[in-house]
Amino acid sequence: MSQHEHSVERPESAEPKDTKFADAAAARLGLRVEGESAVFDGQSLLRTLGGWTGIIESTIPPTAFLALFTITRNTLIAVTVAGALALIFIIKQVVTRKPVIQAIAGAAGIAIATYLALHGSAKDYYLGGFLTNAIYLVVYGGSALVGWPVIGLAVGFFKGWGVGWRKNKALMTRFKLVSLLWVGVFGTRLLIEVPLYLANNIEALGITKLVLSEPFYALALWFTWLSLRSVILTKP
Repeated sequence: MSQHEHSVERPESAEPKDTKFADAAAARLGLRVEGESAVFDGQSLLRTLGGWTGIIESTIPPTAFLALFTITRNTLIAVTVAGALALIFIIKQVVTRKPVIQAIAGAAGIAIATYLALHGSAKDYYLGGFLTNAIYLVVYGGSALVGWPVIGLAVGFFKGWGVGWRKNKALMTRFKLVSLLWVGVFGTRLLIEVPLYLANNIEALGITKLVLSEPFYALALWFTWLSLRSVILTKP
């Protein structure tokens, strides 16, 4: 990428970078910062997903639920074991001084999934995930439609551009397209998973959700990096 191409992408003005917001934006984009450089690699991607520990801890409870329900066909047993495992991991997060808000959100998710499964049917264990994906789909899609694409805000905070990038039509178009890529991610999950839910195919639904969680998310982050690499690496 030439220096001229970088200058075309640069907003007209930049604002002082807020380190806190920049770090949060970098994490959202799957980046790590080395000095003044942004790096996207296996290490940064793994950290965004919570590291191997985070991936394992987020995967074990739903896997336990799926395995136990498949074997026993007993919703109470499956939900109880999955919920207990998830709570153990949440307590571990609190003890190791991980973000409390993240732990609270995790506990709320467990409570909702447990309530829905016990007061409905086993397949309702997955309803919370549908709602989450639907919300993200609306947020990312709506932000692009109204000219405030979420991806643009993340890159703007990371680069210290504030919202000055909105005056650059090329950047606006690119950020809208990448935000719509994420709409495709959330939409794909719903298009595949909801029919399985309606067909009461719990085993296929559980396996599909595992495949479309971290692996699919990581793939989307990689495409996001490929789409925005020239912008992110632009010198201030």
